[in-house]
Order: sequence, then structure tokens, then C-alpha cells
Amino acid sequence: MSNRTRQLISTALITSVLSILIGGFAVVSTYRSEIAIIDKHLNQVESDIRVNPLDAVSIALLSIEQNNFDLTLGFATPTGEVTILRESVGTPLDGPDLRIRHVPIPEGDELIIASSLVDINRSLDLNLWKLLIFIILANILASIATSLLSRSGALAQERAQRQKMQEFLGDAAHELRTPMTVVKGYAELLKGKQLDPERESAAFDRLNSELKRMDFLIGDLLMLAQLGEEGNIDFESIDLAELVRENISDFKEIAPTHPLTTQIDENVVLIGSEKYLRRFIQNALTNIRLHTPASTPVRVSIKADKQIIMIIEDAGPGLPAESYGEKIRGLKRFDRSRSRDTGGTGLGMSIMNAVIERHKGTFTLRKSELGGLAIEVHLPRT
Repeated sequence: MSNRTRQLISTALITSVLSILIGGFAVVSTYRSEIAIIDKHLNQVESDIRVNPLDAVSIALLSIEQNNFDLTLGFATPTGEVTILRESVGTPLDGPDLRIRHVPIPEGDELIIASSLVDINRSLDLNLWKLLIFIILANILASIATSLLSRSGALAQERAQRQKMQEFLGDAAHELRTPMTVVKGYAELLKGKQLDPERESAAFDRLNSELKRMDFLIGDLLMLAQLGEEGNIDFESIDLAELVRENISDFKEIAPTHPLTTQIDENVVLIGSEKYLRRFIQNALTNIRLHTPASTPVRVSIKADKQIIMIIEDAGPGLPAESYGEKIRGLKRFDRSRSRDTGGTGLGMSIMNAVIERHKGTFTLRKSELGGLAIEVHLPRT
């Protein structure tokens, strides 16, 4: 079932329930009010009769006439014979839907006071039909409004995605232009065969190096594009604490000279993508390994409360002061020369930010208490 169909069904259910509650309350209240008016008339005549039961018949007729009540009055003997003293139009004592009072009088007789409910019940049926028609019309109007709003929202989302894609393509073209220019230049030199063997060998090495950088860059760009698309990533239940421990173990093997401390809660479970969360942790630890001295202390903490808070920090040189607290947008690079020195693409932070955004979390860069960079992540719990 599509999202649009589910939305229309939900709208119809909500509209129907509200209409039934509000309209039903009004219809029932009206019906009860009309019944209460009839009961009030019957009570009035009965009360007048009990004031002077010896002249009950005259009192009853007088009460009905003076108050202009539309009631039928009958006289019943102990043997069951009934004489109609006053008959209201459409209210025979043997008719359907009557509101009746039996008032005992002397000698074992009784007076029968009756009022017809036919008109009231007919009005109730009519109001219920009106309510049904109203519910149908309300659902139709609500469905049309929901469809228009949904279409408007879809168009707005499509425009936003198109703009985002245009920005991405522009950034990607900019990132690829530099290595492409280098490759083209060396290709022209090698094509002309104007280099001596030693310089030609160096040119081939540089050409291969730039091609590898382009390959890495394209891979990172494809990952960013995939993270920016909707509905193409499989989410599952993941123990983030266990995932971090696995990557910390690998980090200790690769960078054993970094003093590392941890403070990790147990069973930090969330719904997410293991592949991309693993990439996030790997990027954070790899940046520390590549861009800090070998003896730099490292600290990793995960706290599971109302939210999951993960902090990966170090005592290294950190980032430029203006980069802390900055919103990472597009293909953000903090230091291009540093990525060239280490052979990276410089898009690690952008990928990390995209991973956390895809998991509905927040990603912050701040100054660490250790003196270097602290990467702080807030993720929703399951």
C-alpha cells in the first residue's frame, strides 16, 4: 500500500470518527431534548391530576387545554375498558411509538395520558441520514484537500531534491576538475614523447597516483549521493556499542602508540545501517591516526539515555578555530593540503555528516577537553 493511499485512509478514518462524535452528540442531544419536553408535558398533567384526584377527568382535560398540550387522554375501568376522552391528531392509544403515563384515580379507575413519538423518531431518522451524508461529503472534501496538500508537499520535496542534486553535481564537478586537469596535462606530455626515460617514469607514477585519487574521490562521491537518496538503504537493529568496540580493536592494532580510553554503555541498540555507521566510526578513527602525532591520547565514549550520545575525541592539533560548531554543507573540506599529504579525498567529514543526518541525528565538531578535536553525535534511540 502506497503512502498516499495510507494517508487518504487515515484522513477518512479521522474525519469519520470526528463527524460521528460531534454530529452524533448533536443528534442524540436533540432527540433527548424533544423527549424531555414530552415528559415535561406528561408530568405537568399528572401533577395537576394528583392535586385533585376526585375531579381527575375535568382537571386533566383543563390542564391539557390550558397548556395547549398535544396529548391523548383516555379513561380505563378496572375491567380494562378504555374510553377516549380526548384524542390528539395521530396519537391513537393503540398506535406505535407512544410515550404513556398511567395515573390511578378513585374507584380503581385510571387515566391514560399519551403522546406520539412518531414525529420525533422520524426527525431522528432524518438527522441520522443527514449525518451520514455529511460524513460522506466531509470525507470527499478531506480527501481532496489531503491529495492537494500531498501533491504540493511532493512538489516542494522534488524541488528541494532537485536543488540539492544540482548543488551536489556542481560540487562534484569542482572536486574532479583538479585531478582531471593534472591527468590531462601528463597525458599530453606522455603522448608527445618529449620526456627522457627518468621523467617519463615519474610522469607515469604521478598519472597513476592521480587516477587512484580520482577513483577514491568518485567512490566517496557515490557514497554521498547514495546517502542523499531516499529509501535505498536497509536499516536493521544494531548494537552501536559492539560496533564501536570492534573498530577500536582494529584501531589499537593499526595505531598501538595512541593511548586510548573508553567509556561505553552496554546494549546501545538503535535502528540503522551497520555499513554506514561502521564507515562513520572508521573515518573518525582514521582521521585521528593520520592527522595526529603517534602518542596522541584518544578517548571514545557512548552514553545511552533518552538519546544516544557518542563522542570521539583526541589531544591532537584539532581544526582551525573557525571550523568548530560550523554546519557541514555539501562537500566540505577543512584542509585540502592535509588530504593530499595523506592520500585521502578530503570528503570524510561530509560523509560522516551525511551518515548521521540519514540516521536522523546531529553531528557537531567542537574543541575537546583533551585539547584537540571532539566529534559529538546525538542519535535517537529505538
